Amino acid sequence: MNDIALNREDITALSSDVRIAILKALDDRSGNSINDLAGELDLARSTVHQHLGILIDSGLIKVDGSRKWRTYSLTSKAQRILHPEKGHRILLLLGTSIFTLTAGLFFIHSYVCGYTVQDTSTIHDPLMLIIGELLLILAIALWYTLFRLRKAKKRNSI
Repeated sequence: MNDIALNREDITALSSDVRIAILKALDDRSGNSINDLAGELDLARSTVHQHLGILIDSGLIKVDGSRKWRTYSLTSKAQRILHPEKGHRILLLLGTSIFTLTAGLFFIHSYVCGYTVQDTSTIHDPLMLIIGELLLILAIALWYTLFRLRKAKKRNSI
């Protein structure tokens, strides 16, 4: 799902310490211009420009030319390379939300149907209803978090 396929251009782009430093600088603060990057990395503008060209050709950074100055930011591919653990966060949240939804429905079902104690009477414990409702609220909160993560991921990949 989140496998990163690297081709020869990607490996060439990642083989330079300067280009790795540029990627890390853009990861810390997106929207840097050549002047910002040259000042931050203490390099000449021409050097930064040359390395940016290689990173753009490999699809690791993108250019925003809509402003007065060209700014550079990471693509989703570069973000997956720099932060491979972020893809697992979504899967973990999804699995947890499905579990809490199922548990919440089970507790609500236990309240509605009740349970019998020593063949005497059916008990409808309100604690089951409260726990079930809390688990359903937690599942909804997890889904909201997933939605926000996906929305942020799509915004960063544009």
